[in-house]
Amino acid sequence: MKRLEEMPEQDVVASLRRAYPRGHAAILKAAGDVSGLGDIEVHAGRLRLVPRDGGPARDVPFDIADITPRGGTFDLLLDHDRQTVLTEAVHPGQGEEADPLRPWYHLVEGAVEPAAGAQVLGSRRTREVLDQVLGRPGLSVVHAPVRAAARAAERSRGSDPAVLRHLRQAVWELRRCDLDPALTAELAGLAELAHRLRGGARPVLALRRVPRATILAGLGRDDAESLRRVFTDPVVLARLNPAHAIDAAAVPGLARDDLLRLAGELREYEFLAVFLTDGKRPGATSLVPAGLDDTAQLVRSLSRSSAFLFTREQARRMDLAVPEYLPQTQSGRMAGFFPGLGSRAAHRDLGRTLLDAGLEEVSAVYAEAARALGLDRPEQLLPEPENLPASRMARQGFLGAAMLAHGLALDACLRAQAAREGVPLRFAAYTGESFGIITAAVAGGALSVADGARIARAFTPLLLQAAEGITDGGAFERDIASFLPEAVRGRPLVPEPHHVLGLAADPEHLGALLDDIEAVYPRADVEVHKTYSPRQVNVYVRAGVRESFDVFVRKFPSVRVEELKPPTTFLAHARRMRPAREALESFLDAHGIEFRRPRVPIVSNSGGGLLTTAAEVRAGVLAITDEVMASRETVQTLADLRPDLIVELGPGGRSLRLLADNDVDLPLLAWTGAPEEADLLLATARLVHEVVAELEKLYSTGDRLTERHHDLLRELFRLAGRAEFAERSLVRTVGRVITNEMLHPHRDGAPAFYRFLEVFQHTRQHLGEVDAGAGELVLHARMKKDMTGGAGAAPVYAELTVVDAAGAVTDRRTTDVPQPEALVFHFDRLAGVGFADLARQTRTLLDGQPLARQIYDHELGRLGIEDDSFLTVPGAAAPTPDQLAVAYVLYQYVLFHVLRLHRPAIFAHDFYVEGSDPMGWLVALAVADAVAVPDAVALYRSYLRGEGPGPDLDRVLTGLRRPGRPVISPDGVPLQSTKDLEAATRDVLTR
Repeated sequence: MKRLEEMPEQDVVASLRRAYPRGHAAILKAAGDVSGLGDIEVHAGRLRLVPRDGGPARDVPFDIADITPRGGTFDLLLDHDRQTVLTEAVHPGQGEEADPLRPWYHLVEGAVEPAAGAQVLGSRRTREVLDQVLGRPGLSVVHAPVRAAARAAERSRGSDPAVLRHLRQAVWELRRCDLDPALTAELAGLAELAHRLRGGARPVLALRRVPRATILAGLGRDDAESLRRVFTDPVVLARLNPAHAIDAAAVPGLARDDLLRLAGELREYEFLAVFLTDGKRPGATSLVPAGLDDTAQLVRSLSRSSAFLFTREQARRMDLAVPEYLPQTQSGRMAGFFPGLGSRAAHRDLGRTLLDAGLEEVSAVYAEAARALGLDRPEQLLPEPENLPASRMARQGFLGAAMLAHGLALDACLRAQAAREGVPLRFAAYTGESFGIITAAVAGGALSVADGARIARAFTPLLLQAAEGITDGGAFERDIASFLPEAVRGRPLVPEPHHVLGLAADPEHLGALLDDIEAVYPRADVEVHKTYSPRQVNVYVRAGVRESFDVFVRKFPSVRVEELKPPTTFLAHARRMRPAREALESFLDAHGIEFRRPRVPIVSNSGGGLLTTAAEVRAGVLAITDEVMASRETVQTLADLRPDLIVELGPGGRSLRLLADNDVDLPLLAWTGAPEEADLLLATARLVHEVVAELEKLYSTGDRLTERHHDLLRELFRLAGRAEFAERSLVRTVGRVITNEMLHPHRDGAPAFYRFLEVFQHTRQHLGEVDAGAGELVLHARMKKDMTGGAGAAPVYAELTVVDAAGAVTDRRTTDVPQPEALVFHFDRLAGVGFADLARQTRTLLDGQPLARQIYDHELGRLGIEDDSFLTVPGAAAPTPDQLAVAYVLYQYVLFHVLRLHRPAIFAHDFYVEGSDPMGWLVALAVADAVAVPDAVALYRSYLRGEGPGPDLDRVLTGLRRPGRPVISPDGVPLQSTKDLEAATRDVLTR
């Protein structure tokens, strides 16, 4: 919060309202007299009130749920050193500098331990290593590539492919000449880091304690100017000043000791570390600031929205504006996905319906593309038999340009229809599968339609001619061949066709297979060209080694192999096509093709992340020639943007299948321009907007629902019944509001707001009992059970109050009740899960859920265990009782708490925990906060060793706490008192 001394009371109230729209009333109520306050600190479970007169601060209980951001859910909610840290995925926004070190996710202190000696590419230490090479005459054989790598690293901080290429060349030369093994190893490490950045590794920010003495160690008098640059850099100052006021004008006159003292006071330099994770080897590489220059570089790279995370002081102040949740649910944010060349077959019989739709925006797209290709009329760009060129290469180029024009026309058609009908739809991002990124670049505003059409026509012929070594033919072929580098012109880069195979398995087995492929086969024989999903990669396999490859893959019985298309020489995304990339660059330059900063961000398909500058979009288009297509990362970036829906702009459905195979839980729709698609999409978007607007009105005012509100709900359920897309969009919108309300114990809205949500929930829960299509709604639903004392269990039934389309209200009774009478979480020894399977499941959980990793590491620390290497059992050795106890207890304990975070609605009502055997019983006690996790592990370890009752059992039972929720004993009896828990625990562990 801001300091309050100089603020009038009404301004304080207004500031609190802006910062905490859901919690300002509770804060004011807890604070009492605002006029006497100097500061308010918002923590996880308390407010700290600092008096203006300098008196002692006092703590007041406060529920952090009252400031829940973003539709009621956090990406992570962490209690960091008794302070709340709210974290969420961040991406560079429009206008921000794209940076390979920009963090995508946030962890907390101690989450990952960095590898010793790792450096930031482009940092001072990197420059020192490269300068060391350049300063030694005996290493002149590598001076040229090292000098080039240094220039590229300085320019791009490691993201330029030239960094990797030149470093690898230098390493190869040093090894060939057997020169300085230590220096060779250091350069190889930098090359590996550059490779991972280019290959899709994700930067991750972690807050980690780095002692000030370590950072300041070795700073000499020569560093005074470096310190001055740090403390006068306006970007750095913008990050530091919220916690530490620095007078930039006074810095030039400060002595060295004063600068060091100032550096010693700045907490930023204690906690910064950046890690890379690519899913296959998470945390294997880390980037650690080696000094003030490196730290300043990292501070510059971090987004302004996450600046509060940098220090304990900033986390303590929590100067963070948390938006109201209802505005966050406003509809209309779409992501557009353009198909790639794999969908060419679906574009053959498009017809001219779209061109003849009478939309000026669509006609303009076709007209501009046709003019750019030298065609007389827009309809000549339609992929009809009479329009197809005779030669193979020209025909391939024409089809590419036709696909691009059709995709852009679909985009223009959708936006035009939405605008004409007053439906609030807007694209938050575009992307494409391989070739589709060119269309996305045009749709996003980075290319003109004309330039996009020229690139689309040249792309496939250029790659085919480079692959097959074709230089002759007609004028079109000769023109394309002229852009190829002289060294490869006429020499086939792909002298033999390749099979295109999909390798599918669970991530662990897939990773092992890829490691073995890399060790056995050169890239000329087998090369990964697409990371399709966490469970599939696509590879090119040379026809001559296909038979041996099939034998090789049989060593991995869990891996499924699928032939995706006939053998081909068109090897886009293969490293050998680097000359084709150079040719495409020459083509762009020769035709004066200009890239602009996109007005809508483009999601990269060669490494994830957003392309927000002209240079980034240009590199993203060039990347489809020779860089691995990172579909998995592309989809993850789309999901992180949280659009309301993702639309595939073109026929074929391949992009929707890609999204589904990557487990995207968002509304998905194919848009091919058909009238029924337009009707469904626009009707759904309009209704979502109306529902959100009505909820906003009801939240502020409204004592009861009217027939108009019932009609809105009827329309919602009728439309949801038409298609899965509509149902997912509508239910997702209202569901986010309901989830938010479940997280808030205090009801601040008007009664009609909650009645609307209740009718929605009741009707959706009992859709099988009412005719929603005919307009029936469930106004009330009551669960009942007749207890008459007779033999047998009495059935549970529901009494429903139903209103029909005419407004008539009737009561119904149904025994088809899907809800359980009580919610019980059951724990046991996981008899069907062996230790190896448990270890694999645990690592999957920890890699995919940062919060799970944090809880796991915290409990390991309490157990005195440094890392999770205990999950690995060498060879055929059996796990020890210690390993079993820790692994099985922690897995279930962590899983329960992660479920609480991601499925809060499940825990909105009373629930029980239950254990049916010693393992399950101890986990249930830990989950219920009756015993600490280390005590549960100690007791189960003793039980596995057969030690019987001992001092551990007596000690733990003496310290038993009253559980935070009822625990059901193995005999089925709910227990609440510590006396009952003690007796049950003795019985379970000694029977």
